[in-house]
Amino acid sequence: MSEAIDTDDWNAEYEDEVAVQDLSSLVVFSRDWTVETIFSQISKGNIDLNPEFQRRNAWNDIKRSKLIESLVSNLPVPEIVLAEDRNKKGSFIVIDGKQRLLAIAGFIDPEKYQSWKTAKLKSLNVRPDLNGTTYDLLTNDTELEDELRQFMNSDIRCTVLSNYTNDQVLYDVFYRLNSGSVPLSSQELRQVLNRGEFTKFLMSETNKVIPLHDVMNLSGPDARLRDAEILLRFISFYKYGKNYQGNLTNFLSETLSHVNRDWDVLSEEIEVITRKFHDSTEILRDVFPNGKVGRKYANGKWESRFNRVLFEVECYYFTMIDPDLARGKKNEFESAVREQLGLDAAFIDSIESTTKTIDRYYTRFSAFQNLVNRVYELDISSIPVKNPE
Repeated sequence: MSEAIDTDDWNAEYEDEVAVQDLSSLVVFSRDWTVETIFSQISKGNIDLNPEFQRRNAWNDIKRSKLIESLVSNLPVPEIVLAEDRNKKGSFIVIDGKQRLLAIAGFIDPEKYQSWKTAKLKSLNVRPDLNGTTYDLLTNDTELEDELRQFMNSDIRCTVLSNYTNDQVLYDVFYRLNSGSVPLSSQELRQVLNRGEFTKFLMSETNKVIPLHDVMNLSGPDARLRDAEILLRFISFYKYGKNYQGNLTNFLSETLSHVNRDWDVLSEEIEVITRKFHDSTEILRDVFPNGKVGRKYANGKWESRFNRVLFEVECYYFTMIDPDLARGKKNEFESAVREQLGLDAAFIDSIESTTKTIDRYYTRFSAFQNLVNRVYELDISSIPVKNPE
């Protein structure tokens, strides 16, 4: 399937929430580490690649091969940006360059770091003679001694952030690094900074093929963890929505931290909420026309772009509707949604601009609640966020 998600502004909803108050204590320094040193740091756990939380890879084996080719050929490669882990002295969090580090580690030790489909060089242009080469071949073939030496001794510039006062600094650096390039999902950084059993659970749930992937027009788990982020958002508002103050970055991070800390107590409830999420998404697929869940209707047609805040409100209320009732009135419901998306200016505004404020959240949830109650003749009173008035 092609991906019908707007990748370019996925982080825009969070970026302007980052408020770094004080950078005076921040220390930034650079060092040139060889591939051998970098791999040693990774294998000792000093550079944490978080395979449990970030094991989805955005690169393919051709791109990984090109990186290894560059290192063997003494060609420059982009720098790695690390942050000293405030909770583990002498270790580092990867802010930028995880794919490069995974490519290196997976080439050297493919059994431990399973980032390659097959850890064998391919589609090389500068050194086509190395196509088909594995790390084992590099280390055992005497004719490749020079290539092995060059690879292991290649320098990679590493910029390290230390002595930062809070995680907001790392989010700020993260967004700046990705400005003007294909942005990563902030969920990747969020999960590094909030590790625990709940974080593992989000990955485990979205590593499976679930109804959400079909709704997002994906054939499987999303490489940028946007599926995990959507599940986290649903759980956060379903359970803790009344605590929402308008800062989505803090709200999601606080949910991750809190549920990770109290996972033994909360795990069963979170699993129930997650099942509601999956079931609701599946019902929505049956009720809406094919491929129209979480899409706006404008100018007489459904848009292809996935709108996560619209999906959020749809999914929330369909956890409260009997599946047979929902499917039995799907034509009436679709017609009502088209009408609301065409005529209700306040509702449209609430899903199009500055969507994360409490006002916008309350507007779209209350409007959709009224629509559901009218079509299905129900009396649902639940709105997950506080009335801002």
